[in-house]
Amino acid sequence: MAVAAAGASTSRRGVSEPAKASTISAAACARNKAAGPLTFVSPFGFDASAGILDVYAAQSLGYFATECLTVHFITSYVPYELVSSGAATFTGEGSAADTMLGVAEGSKFVGVLTFGDVSDYAILTRKSITNLKQLEGKVLGYHTMLPVVLTEMMKAAHVDIAKVNEVDDTAYDPTLLIHGRFDALQAYQSNEPLTLRADGDSFNEFLPQNFGVSGTFNVQVVNQKFLAANTAVVADLIRAELHAFDYCAVHVATCIGYEAADSRAAGQPYEVAHETAEWKFEVSLVEKNSLAGKGYGSETTGEWSAERKALVAAGLAKSSQIPATVEDPSLVASLYSGQKLIWPGN
Repeated sequence: MAVAAAGASTSRRGVSEPAKASTISAAACARNKAAGPLTFVSPFGFDASAGILDVYAAQSLGYFATECLTVHFITSYVPYELVSSGAATFTGEGSAADTMLGVAEGSKFVGVLTFGDVSDYAILTRKSITNLKQLEGKVLGYHTMLPVVLTEMMKAAHVDIAKVNEVDDTAYDPTLLIHGRFDALQAYQSNEPLTLRADGDSFNEFLPQNFGVSGTFNVQVVNQKFLAANTAVVADLIRAELHAFDYCAVHVATCIGYEAADSRAAGQPYEVAHETAEWKFEVSLVEKNSLAGKGYGSETTGEWSAERKALVAAGLAKSSQIPATVEDPSLVASLYSGQKLIWPGN
């Protein structure tokens, strides 16, 4: 189907062809160009995750160009510092809780897009561990900080957390669960379990949602100062990303090919089979766990509230109220007519 004319819409699961030329108004185009180059910092390199692959694809498909935006890319292990300082424009956080914790620790960014109304985090255990209570006296590996939803899950399972030996795992190697020192590992449902299953390894997977623990996954955050000064520009930036998400949800091989080419051009290896499986898993997670009646990426303060309460319970936040400086639910909401993304805007 051809690119929609200005003001038209595509369906929530819409498919579009790559844009050939700008169709937004001259005034909007001038405004977006005046904002200058924008910079996306990938939190996990060339990973086929929602909030990463769709950004690379928006560039390759010409959707940023349609919005008269110039977007540069950085792969970095310190994306939050770059965005907070204003050296970059936007990046992704793993969840609403991660976003709120970052802001509480001084980061100057705002969450504007939440891909899923469910957590993507999990705890993987050796096959011999069939109940989370069995983690008492065992070694649990985490990355930097154990996500609060996983702590809440263990509480729900009546685990005495003080008896769990939590160790920072800097290797990010899921095979350490099978061959290494760990009895359990923090993981993303869309990543490490796929690797272990592909290798034929046996393990158990515990999910927060199965213990009644609410969460979110993959939040896009934007530099606070830039958002305040350029709200309409950021709206068109996110519009292009969401349009690419719609396209890539259907044209999987094409978008994986775009990211693979970018990765290899940067001298990085790319595992097509794994990344394809990851992308398909996360698309399904988005489609099954988006807010009812709203477009993909829509968020509300209510959606974030359970994780906020968990942060307060953990002593990581002082108030259950979510400050307006932390989340802007209005931005993505403005991009939709019902569940239809308005493309390309005007």
